[in-house]
Amino acid sequence: MTHTLTLAAGRRTVRVRSNSASVTDWAARYFGPYWRASPSTSAEGPTVTATDADHQAPAPLAHSQHAVFARERIGYTRHLDGTVTAQTLSDPALGYHYNPAEQHLAITSREDLTASSRPGRPTRLATATTRFAREMMRAQLIADGWVLLHASAVTFPGGRTLLALGDSGAGKTTTALTLATQGTALLANDCCFARPHPDGTLRLLPWPSAAAIGLGLLKALSLSTAAGHHLRTGEPPHPTQDQSVTDALVNGQVTPLRSESGRELKAHIWPEQLTRWLGLPLATSGTATAVLLPRITPSLTAPAGIDTSRDAHVTAEVFVASDTERYPDLFGFHNGSNAGMPNAQSAVLQHLNRLPRHAIRLGHNHEANREFLTTLSAPFVAPTLDDGQHHLRHGATKGSPGA
Repeated sequence: MTHTLTLAAGRRTVRVRSNSASVTDWAARYFGPYWRASPSTSAEGPTVTATDADHQAPAPLAHSQHAVFARERIGYTRHLDGTVTAQTLSDPALGYHYNPAEQHLAITSREDLTASSRPGRPTRLATATTRFAREMMRAQLIADGWVLLHASAVTFPGGRTLLALGDSGAGKTTTALTLATQGTALLANDCCFARPHPDGTLRLLPWPSAAAIGLGLLKALSLSTAAGHHLRTGEPPHPTQDQSVTDALVNGQVTPLRSESGRELKAHIWPEQLTRWLGLPLATSGTATAVLLPRITPSLTAPAGIDTSRDAHVTAEVFVASDTERYPDLFGFHNGSNAGMPNAQSAVLQHLNRLPRHAIRLGHNHEANREFLTTLSAPFVAPTLDDGQHHLRHGATKGSPGA
């Protein structure tokens, strides 16, 4: 029996097919909150076919090129006819065959991975299928002029969306999750798609991915107890979550943890767990209305507020950079343009810099951060007569319109 799932984002679709319900069930669970997942079989477009325990699959072969895709070492070969074959370099190996003419990726496992899977955790085949289906959708959206931003985002009534932009650790996640715990819909925890619309607005779509949330932030947002409860009931953690983080949540210890190198160790939460575990509403689309550029101050006593010492101009660093990609384009889905085409990036950057922009400072007092962000975003809460022109009117900074 073949199980089929169709994913839809923007005006594009990607199909997932498998002889194992565990594959399509996981894809529906993972993408469902953000990309419209349905059992429809009539949709056209790229397809991923995942076959579990395919004992007729070709034996593993040596490959001319190697890459690391989401921490998985993969050997691959691009053939003269345009097709690409690949295999994982860990056992049990997964085999790949991509036919660009048919936009079809076949993933095979020679062993029955379902039989050895842990309850609640996806099999390696289901994980691989989900990741490459997402890459296929990314390629479709990029072809339609979308670009991928490093951004957190929350969506208010009427689709009005507040973007938080900045480097890793700047406070994007803190900004978005603080507002999401107040009832605002979370559109992005780290990345989202953007594209100018003919009506003059900047449209946004989610990029489904696990959220990395520090234990201190989980505690401040009153979310650590819920996460610990689900882990104690036997639900497995995200496979990349450090065991010390799992142990801390299970035992109710939420002091921030760091690795030997000093890197903060965070909880990794799948998209569907953001709602089922943490009760956060999710948005499937939005319209960018204003931009925040947060920075968490190192001072323990500095208050949250508008940061007039910084320019609020948005630079090209906001785009996902291919050289730091955890998901290299092994099969040539989008010919290396992982973040979007240059002309599309330029158009989005110009639009971002036409929006109201605010450099803000967040402190270490969560309640103060919450009050500041709630006040700053107050104009978004109640629908207005002209949502398309609505914007923040609190504390314009240097570089913001009206400053």
